[in-house]
Amino acid sequence: MKTLMTCLFLLFVIACNNRNKNKNRYTETSEEMVLSEKEKNATFSEENLEPDKEKTKAIKREQLTNKGVEPIDNEYKVVVKELYKEHDHYILDYRYPYIDEEKNPGFSVFNTYIKEVYLDIKKTENQILEDKELLCDTLKIERLRDKRILDCKVHTANRNLLSIVLYRENYYFGMKSSIYTFDCLNFDIKKDQFMYYQDLFRNESEEALFLIINTTISNAIREGELYYDCWELSEGDFKAYKNNFVINKEAIEFYFDDCVICPSYTGTYAVKIPISTIQHLIKKDEDILLFR
Repeated sequence: MKTLMTCLFLLFVIACNNRNKNKNRYTETSEEMVLSEKEKNATFSEENLEPDKEKTKAIKREQLTNKGVEPIDNEYKVVVKELYKEHDHYILDYRYPYIDEEKNPGFSVFNTYIKEVYLDIKKTENQILEDKELLCDTLKIERLRDKRILDCKVHTANRNLLSIVLYRENYYFGMKSSIYTFDCLNFDIKKDQFMYYQDLFRNESEEALFLIINTTISNAIREGELYYDCWELSEGDFKAYKNNFVINKEAIEFYFDDCVICPSYTGTYAVKIPISTIQHLIKKDEDILLFR
């Protein structure tokens, strides 16, 4: 069954990468790109895709990660820890959030979740080696190593809420590009627990929010803010990703994996909705949005 699921996943990746055969794609490189401040802040556009694929990929990664981390307050802080491991078959390069537990032992709920879900190195190693077995490399030809990259971006860190997007960049040997997936974590500082869609939004709000997200996508495509190759969100994908949001003072941003709303090469993975637009869908007694 594992072999079948892995095959299906690889077929999905190939189909996604072939969605737009005539478009330029970025390629994997082992060299780090050095960007100027102008390039870091550049708007991702189709013109950028043509002349320099590697620089385009570096801009895309820089925009995703924005490594600034805000302090929660004078007592509690978020730090970013690193884990790096090289093996004959793979490279693991992780940056992940950690909350200081000294002042509040309840933060162990968050740290334990990160450890169990994202830092199970043995499980990751087994998955990589299982995938390589599918290549049937009986000739033992030397192959490029797979890469697993984990990074994080803190969207909100205040007395009420810690809101973080974790992005994973997986490079599989034989693929022309990396595959990006996203997990959004919202942790209630006061209650020491994770917050999900049903904790923030009113009951029976899904249909209205689904319509708002698709209207936002359609308007962005029509006005040239999104690529014309992007498309509206399906109802099934909305249900699958409705918990994948981060919150800041002005907006709630929903994140989607590669090929859910846009082709991979566009670098577009999120839809930002102003809080004022969806205020009527948020529970009135929810004070998590009081940024103080």
